[in-house]
Amino acid sequence: MSSILDTSALPSPAVVEPLDFEAIVADIKADLLARYPEAATVLDLESEPLVKLLESFAFRELLFRARVNDAARAHLLAFATGADLDHLGALFGVSRMAGEHDERLRVRIQLRIAALSGQGTGEHYALVAMTASANVRAAYAIQPRPGYVHVVLWLHSMDTETPDAVAAAINSEGTRMLGVVVTVGTATPRPVDIHARIWRTADASPDLLQKLQQRLATGFAERAALGRTVARSWVTTLLHADGVAAVDYVGEDAPPATTTLFSDQFPTLGAVQLIDAGLM
Repeated sequence: MSSILDTSALPSPAVVEPLDFEAIVADIKADLLARYPEAATVLDLESEPLVKLLESFAFRELLFRARVNDAARAHLLAFATGADLDHLGALFGVSRMAGEHDERLRVRIQLRIAALSGQGTGEHYALVAMTASANVRAAYAIQPRPGYVHVVLWLHSMDTETPDAVAAAINSEGTRMLGVVVTVGTATPRPVDIHARIWRTADASPDLLQKLQQRLATGFAERAALGRTVARSWVTTLLHADGVAAVDYVGEDAPPATTTLFSDQFPTLGAVQLIDAGLM
């Protein structure tokens, strides 16, 4: 799904203004002095009632600017949440499914936008698959040969009902392109084994290896995607946490320098063996 952007990586939009209370206070004081220079004798006194009045006004302006920021974010796909995101989806005919979280809905909205270019695109099939069942974590359409499309499903939980439901949705009238045979299958996990020696720093915590196990599990869960290559160097970055002085691997295949996956595979954490190699 190359058309899907990681919206969390987008920079803050220019329409969202950085908020600075002290800067607002300074601007208000400067404006007051331009209108009433005689106030200069009291504006540096924190106990002066006029100063308190200016600060109160500045705080109310800060709240107003924050509300403007929130309203601007609500109209942007990368930042909209809850009901605001539902309204953005409605613009493209995409409704939130029962129990669907914001990130999944955001992906389906992007798929819908990309699919508007024409029926039969990869994004079109992925959108139909993810809309057919909330059990579909992701979907990817490939063309093994002309006239045939195979849709790979990455499921939250393996069952037989979900592929059947997706196949029925994709092959329904008005969804499948004429003259195209569409089949549906499920993706398979590709375990990545890790066998590494860990050298500690002097200030390493006693439960360092347990923390590294958790980092690996979290990292794989967040990075996993259909067909995504797993590089040994990426695994090394996960293992180089606080308290780790050095990392090396036992053998050349745990993990290999590069684990290349097919489009119907997704990476999972396999057997993990971390050896405490002592202090360095």
